[in-house]
Amino acid sequence: MPRMQKRPYVEPVRRKCATCGKIKLVEHRSWTIPPAKKPTTYVSNTKKRKLRKDMPGVSVTNYCSIECAGDDFVNNYTERDFLR
Repeated sequence: MPRMQKRPYVEPVRRKCATCGKIKLVEHRSWTIPPAKKPTTYVSNTKKRKLRKDMPGVSVTNYCSIECAGDDFVNNYTERDFLR
């Protein structure tokens, strides 16, 4: 039986909340990525792949809580949505 791999520890990030304007710990992020101009292939090598923040035209919106984030971060799924 293989051992479980440990996830790397990511230090908590403090940024300004887009809704309330206070500087708090970031709990939720919304990434807006523009559509690609030409079809690209998937790059599986993580060393060659571009990071999201390095792509042109990408914007990040930080939120301190679900109340500030709004309805976009709340799942409204029911049991019927998962039935085949």
